[in-house]
Amino acid sequence: MSPAERPITPAWLRGIGLVGVATVLTLYAWWTMIANYPKTPEEDGRYVYQQFEIAKASIRIYGEAPLWNPFDCRGIPMWDHPESMTASPIVWLTAYMSTGITIILWNVLHVIAGWVGMWLLVRQELKLGRPAAFVGATMFGLGVAHVTQYAGEHETFVCFLFAPILILLWRRAETSVNAAIGLGALLAFMVYEGATYPLPYCGMMLVIETVTRLTSKQRALAILKAGAIVGVFAFLLSAARLLPLVDQMQSHKRTMSGGPDVDAISLKTLNAMYTLRSPHWRAHLDGQQYVFGEYLSYIGWLAVILLVIGVAVGGAEYAWLLFLAIALGALMMGHFHKYAPWTLLHEHVPPFKSMRVASRFRLPEMMCIGAFVAIAIDRTPKRLRAIGLSPRLTDAIGVVLLGLGLVAAGDAIGLDQEIMSYRFNGAPAQPVQRSTRFHYGGPGLAHDFIDQPRQNRAWLGCRSYEWPALTDAPLWQGDVPQAKAVDDGAVVEVANRTHNTFTIDVVASRPSRIMLNSAYERSWQSSVGTVVNHEKLLGIDLPEGRHRVKVRYWPRTLTPGILLSCLGVVLIGGYYALQLRRRSRSD
Repeated sequence: MSPAERPITPAWLRGIGLVGVATVLTLYAWWTMIANYPKTPEEDGRYVYQQFEIAKASIRIYGEAPLWNPFDCRGIPMWDHPESMTASPIVWLTAYMSTGITIILWNVLHVIAGWVGMWLLVRQELKLGRPAAFVGATMFGLGVAHVTQYAGEHETFVCFLFAPILILLWRRAETSVNAAIGLGALLAFMVYEGATYPLPYCGMMLVIETVTRLTSKQRALAILKAGAIVGVFAFLLSAARLLPLVDQMQSHKRTMSGGPDVDAISLKTLNAMYTLRSPHWRAHLDGQQYVFGEYLSYIGWLAVILLVIGVAVGGAEYAWLLFLAIALGALMMGHFHKYAPWTLLHEHVPPFKSMRVASRFRLPEMMCIGAFVAIAIDRTPKRLRAIGLSPRLTDAIGVVLLGLGLVAAGDAIGLDQEIMSYRFNGAPAQPVQRSTRFHYGGPGLAHDFIDQPRQNRAWLGCRSYEWPALTDAPLWQGDVPQAKAVDDGAVVEVANRTHNTFTIDVVASRPSRIMLNSAYERSWQSSVGTVVNHEKLLGIDLPEGRHRVKVRYWPRTLTPGILLSCLGVVLIGGYYALQLRRRSRSD
């Protein structure tokens, strides 16, 4: 930081002030989303809206954790679905709020974290002054690349906003156990938030940054130790969700719609990405595989000029950051050569083998862009003063550069608001009459699928296109018993269900099979008999006799995962208790 700047004390006041500034800026930039409430997201945002509604229905109606999703594709996993967001603490803490409020808080809280993380990176790691940090944090946290990707679209990607704090914690972890534990906890948090894309992409970012510090055997060993601490705590704390996810992904292969990933970003596309001021997500660029929203990262020509200046005046001083920017940029360019970084990852390295859209590396790349814009503002006057220009002139140049940065940031925020004006313009959630018993279809089913979880009824459609599901399982519709005997060998007397369970009373005159009104999945468990796949339906083979059968969906590795996560919490509590005890003794 600038030597002329004195830190605000005490530290808690500095923290409150920083979060306060971030909150005000975020509320201003995202005000269109807030003002459009109770309107709902458009396009892919409606699937996110439905996902949150399902979680809330499980908690509100049945007091259950959202483990199974009966509302989509005739029944699919929810807790152990790779892109499910319903394990996030934000969803649980807002369970009794409207889903519109949950989505507003989801975006606002993540953006605040992104802005604060970028500020801390610029101030504490790059040692730049407050004006430069303000512009850099705003360019990143409120950048168009983030808004066009998340706002009313791919909300599961919002953890890309953690990129600066991930880098800051990882660089500090080399010498700080606290930073290593903090990084492990943040990575675990991302697992619960459904960060299927942000985790591997940001993980690759951390690997690239690590290369810049392997300057000696001693440092390499320190980094290896830090990596072990981060890995242990990330694994333990996330195990309750990570283990079920791994089990699910081992038993299924993601279906890639739209053909193989072959996209390569041309120079023409690169220019459009950063200088074409357009809010149109569904537009197409010539020669590109995906819609424009998957490339749009508008910063404008003013910021481009500042970026070039920043690289020129600070590239040598911040060589590690320049190396990271170049490497992320090369990955972002996609399949431009048979030995392109993305091509090699996509062909040989899991989980990238089942991923696509290399242009999403532009999201952590925005951290590097914001950082070099901040470097241009802070370092250019000092470089000019060092070569003999007068302080008066260099100060004036610094003011001009700061003004350019503020204008560029404001221009980007203006485009953010244009994007949000049509992203959050869907029909509001409609009032519905809740059905006493969950069932499929029937007279009066809500027309919009986002209203059906509150109605406690489901359609037979499918929105989870890229995850295998038994979408043609022969479910039956109407408010009728949710269990049937296959033949006259058994009589189902009572059949009640929740989202995650079936409770049935059965009298079987011989060994018999019962069909349950759900698509099959191997993690369903039965208190009596054996779970089977009956022509894509969930089936139970029962022995002869009278039975009360409880069938529940419980991911196969959830129990050991919960135990491991509890162990992680205990270890962290024990570590900090020991630290406090040592401090009290030293005092």
